[in-house]
Amino acid sequence: MAGVVGKALRGFGKALKGKGDGKRITRVPIAKRLTERRKNTENLFKIRQDAGAKPMKSMAKHVKSTAAANTKYDKARAASDKKFKSQKRKVLGGAGAAVVGVTGGHEGAKRKWPKYKKVMESDVVIKDGKLGLRPKKKK
Repeated sequence: MAGVVGKALRGFGKALKGKGDGKRITRVPIAKRLTERRKNTENLFKIRQDAGAKPMKSMAKHVKSTAAANTKYDKARAASDKKFKSQKRKVLGGAGAAVVGVTGGHEGAKRKWPKYKKVMESDVVIKDGKLGLRPKKKK
């Protein structure tokens, strides 16, 4: 009995495997810029018809090359967007680290040098032509 259950479980595990055997379509990417791509193709048809070309094999060849150019453009743009997003993330991370570093340095300096703390926690005022310090008002 246990042997039968074990074999059934092994078979069930194979059925739930995530990757296919490569013989069927598992994912179709979402189409983008369809109207723009169609306009490009329509413009190509119009230009060739105005020039007197008849729809035949050469037309099909040019339509395929236009589609290939559109696809190449889409891939290049997607790669560029991905790179820009990655760079933006790195810049924001670096800026965040810099802010943390400055804040940490400021807190450390206030602990180490009492005079620094006194100056940083005061407003600078001019009294009788001389600079002076006044404690900041608490909010």
